[in-house]
Amino acid sequence: MSSVAIVRCESYDPILVDAAVKEACLLGGMPAVEGKCILLKPNILSDAKEDRSITTHSQVLRSVIRLLKEKGAQRILVGDSPGLQKPSFLPKASGIYRVCTEEGVQWVDFTKQPNMTTIPYTRGKKLPLASILDEVDMVFSLPKFKTHQLMYTTGAVKNLFGLVPNLFKSPCHVQFPTRQQFASLMVGIAAVVKPSFSLMDGIIGMEGPGPANGRPRHMGLLLASCDALALDYAQAVIMGYDPKSIPIIAEGLRRGLGSAPTRYPNLNAEDLVQPDFLRIEMQKRTRFFRSLIIPFVFSKYIRRKVKKERKAPVFLPDPCIQCRKCIEICPANALTMEQKRIIIDPSACVRCYCCHEVCPASAIAVDEEISS
Repeated sequence: MSSVAIVRCESYDPILVDAAVKEACLLGGMPAVEGKCILLKPNILSDAKEDRSITTHSQVLRSVIRLLKEKGAQRILVGDSPGLQKPSFLPKASGIYRVCTEEGVQWVDFTKQPNMTTIPYTRGKKLPLASILDEVDMVFSLPKFKTHQLMYTTGAVKNLFGLVPNLFKSPCHVQFPTRQQFASLMVGIAAVVKPSFSLMDGIIGMEGPGPANGRPRHMGLLLASCDALALDYAQAVIMGYDPKSIPIIAEGLRRGLGSAPTRYPNLNAEDLVQPDFLRIEMQKRTRFFRSLIIPFVFSKYIRRKVKKERKAPVFLPDPCIQCRKCIEICPANALTMEQKRIIIDPSACVRCYCCHEVCPASAIAVDEEISS
C-alpha cells in the first residue's frame, strides 16, 4: 500500500512552509532519521532564480533540513549535478547554497570520483553515480512540480537522474532514444538509489514547455510519500494526465518500483485535478516490443523512427544570447554557431531536447505536433 500526503501551502512564507513540510512528512510516513546520514537531492536543472520555478525552492529545502535536525539526523548533505556542471559549481542564484551555509549542512559535488554502476533494465548499461551514495543511510528526493517536454512530467523518480554527474547524462539520450527506453533507464537508476522518502515542491509549479521554459503555475501544494512512484502518480493526476500514459510511471509500475496511491491521508489528488493545466501533448504510444526490444538490435532503425515522429527544436535568433550552452550539452554534436545564430543539423539531432532544458533565454521552441 502506498500513501501520498498532499497538503496546502499557499506561499513560500517561512512559517507556512515550515508547518506544511512538517504536516506532509508526518502524514506521508517519513521514516525515522535519528542518528542517520541523509542526502537531500533537490531539483537544480539549472541554477536559475527562484521566480522562474525551475528549481526546488530554497525555503522548502530549508524547512526539510530543519525538520531533519529536529528529528535527530546526525548528518545532512545536499547535492545535485546539472547537465553543464563544472567541478566548482555552487547553486547560488537559486538560493540553495545560501541555505546550506546558513543551516550548516554540506553541499556535495557529485563530479568527484563517481562510481560506475550497472543500471537495471538497460541490458547491462553502466553509468557513473555520485560516490556519496556509499556514505549515506538515506536519500530524500525533493523534486519540483513540473512538466517535461520529452517525458511529459518530471518528478521524484526522474529527479534521481541528477545523481549522474554533469555531461554523462546527455549521451543517454542517444543510447536510449525512445521515451520507453529512457523511462527504463530512469526506473533502473531509482531501483539502484532506493530513495527513502520524497517531498515535492508544488507551491508554485511549472506548466507548458517544461522543465525549464514553461511558465510558473501557482498550485499551493506539497506532496510527500515513501513511494517515489506513487508521488509522481499523484502529480500526474493533478496535472490532468492519465498517469499510466506517463512513460516513467508506466515502466515503474511494470517493474514493481512502486504502486499507484492506495491512500491519501489528507487531500485527494482526484479532487485537485486542474482541467486548464497546460500539459505537453501526448504522442501515440509505441508498441512494447518495438519500443524496448527492437531498439537494442536495430538501434539505427529506431533512431530514424524517433526523428520522424518528433520534430527538431527551433532556434529563435532574437532572444538568443549566444551562451553556447545548447552546443555544449548536445549529445549528438548537431549544433554549431554561425554569424551569431545557432544552426542545427536535423539529420544528426536525436530530439532529446537537452538544448531546450538548458537554454536560459527561452530561445528554443519545441513543437511536437506531427502532421498526419
